[in-house]
Amino acid sequence: MEDWRDLKRTLKALAGVARLTIIYHLSHSHEVTVTELTDRLNISQPLVSWHLRKLRRAGLIQTRRAGRQVYCSLDQQRFRLCLQRLEGLIDPNILAEPLPAGTALIEADTGSEE
Repeated sequence: MEDWRDLKRTLKALAGVARLTIIYHLSHSHEVTVTELTDRLNISQPLVSWHLRKLRRAGLIQTRRAGRQVYCSLDQQRFRLCLQRLEGLIDPNILAEPLPAGTALIEADTGSEE
């Protein structure tokens, strides 16, 4: 997590039951194909791919192509980093980085989003 905007982008990518379900399936397997995810979620392949794109752009998953199959895996290090940043917001024993304020707060809350 480089900055607050990065954390916001990651949290927005997680803000959906389908994407949380995908994270669950990926966390319980080394790799899962898009076809397998389509079967497990019982939704269309284009919709699964759309959700995967959001997660990939947030850096939460990685994909690799082998022939016609696309394999997905969870970037557990990135996911844990997100959890640590969130924990740092409420745990008084964790020294959080300086919180944005004023124009820095406005700039962190705006900007390009995907």
